[in-house]
Amino acid sequence: MHWISRLFVSACYIARMRSKALPKSRQNATGLTGYLAGNYPLRTVFWGFGLGGGGACMLAMYALATHLPYMQATAWQFGLLYAFGWWRATWKSAGQYAGPLVWQRGAKAAVVATAVLTMGMAVHASRLNRIPFSG
Repeated sequence: MHWISRLFVSACYIARMRSKALPKSRQNATGLTGYLAGNYPLRTVFWGFGLGGGGACMLAMYALATHLPYMQATAWQFGLLYAFGWWRATWKSAGQYAGPLVWQRGAKAAVVATAVLTMGMAVHASRLNRIPFSG
């Protein structure tokens, strides 16, 4: 009889746990996962990470490629990785934006424009047979 009461208590505990609404991990995520999921405000992602962080990334890439020539390819790869992350975060954040539609569409247009420019720069650099940002 004792094992039946333990089974009943366990079943009640499991039922109570299932009845509680568990938060979605993406909604409460912070840091890199929250950034890539679009949980940050559009203005923070676009202006802070895009212009501020992107500008800092470009300066770091240029400094690295200029002062350490053997790191040119690595600098370009890190820059592309940062750009891909920013494109995804901006697109996701713009999709969740509840303000005026012009800001949502403008942010998505900026993502498309910078992606096209980046691809153009990579194609041009490959035609010249060199790494972008190399001196």
